[in-house]
Amino acid sequence: MMNSTSPKSSLAKLGLHSNKQKTFRVMVLGQSGVGKTAMVVRFITKRFIGDYDPNLEKIYTHNTVIDNDVVLFEILDATGHMNEADNINLETNIRWAEAFILTYSVTDKCSFDECNRLKFLINYNKRRRRLGSNHKEGFIDVPVILVGNKIDQFNDRMVSTEEGQKRSKEIACACFHEISVRENIEQVTSVFRDAYRFHRVLHKFPKLKRSSSDVHDLHNEVELILSPDSVHSYCDCDFKSQNRNN
Repeated sequence: MMNSTSPKSSLAKLGLHSNKQKTFRVMVLGQSGVGKTAMVVRFITKRFIGDYDPNLEKIYTHNTVIDNDVVLFEILDATGHMNEADNINLETNIRWAEAFILTYSVTDKCSFDECNRLKFLINYNKRRRRLGSNHKEGFIDVPVILVGNKIDQFNDRMVSTEEGQKRSKEIACACFHEISVRENIEQVTSVFRDAYRFHRVLHKFPKLKRSSSDVHDLHNEVELILSPDSVHSYCDCDFKSQNRNN
């Protein structure tokens, strides 16, 4: 099990700690070849394996501890090749998930642009489900993390850190990460850790649920709840360390 380094006292005061196991459903999306499966396997096994069948869709399970919460991750690794039948499954899977990790390669501009379409599909299907359940129109209560992979391939980079940060705000993601699945296990772990933490706060504090156009302000809301010393480790997006890899 992997333990986070978030300050326990601040989270305990918020009542966010629990020793009861929590199931957390995450869907990983992105074009074929961006490193989705490698990222999931790295998180679960700490090993890097580079070659996978892009046509396979699989659910992985993993037990870990985050801020004293015992968490059972159910991670759906979506196929990167879509046909009409896959689109139907995609809609079903989106409704199943409690958080999303949109993944692109910093060496592939097309994969970066694909994240816009995927975020639209998430918003559309989640909103439709809320309307069917008499929820207020436009409210999206699931965190979406935008992740740029392959920053170790700096000579082939086509998408800058600044472009990633800007896109994350434009499509209303909760957080943005740049990582190297191959080189850095901690960067990978922080992606899944943040997904769970944002999910937990949204459900603990329903008033933080915003319309889809305002979700990118969630991190600012979190800063108001947590003490200043705990904000950095609460959201592991650290652009100083990322820039050293650029």
